[in-house]
Amino acid sequence: MRRLLGASALVLLSQCAPQCAPEPVQVQPGNCASYAPLFAEYGLPVATFTRIAWRESGCNHRSFVINRTDSGGGLLGINLKGSLAAGWYGWCGATLANITNAEVNVRCAAVAYHKMGMAPWQ
Repeated sequence: MRRLLGASALVLLSQCAPQCAPEPVQVQPGNCASYAPLFAEYGLPVATFTRIAWRESGCNHRSFVINRTDSGGGLLGINLKGSLAAGWYGWCGATLANITNAEVNVRCAAVAYHKMGMAPWQ
């Protein structure tokens, strides 16, 4: 289920909360399979993004790098200093403070994927 809900869905959720609220996806650093539901939720090809997560972070959303050419990282290696730096915050609110949050990282990757395909990971 997408995180963006229509007004009628929000009313329905508020009437039955908390028992019908969606369960948060449980992820485990180092366990690539634990991220599959999150990839699917955001419409990302699961097998492809599982491989990217392994390559970029060893499937660890807490992965972080800061050096001359890169700042950020997280699960899918989102570079907040690279050529897309200006886009990340505007597209999905990514910052150095939240880029290691698994859901923020995957949400940002989904926006980039739907805008640009696989270009950010090539």
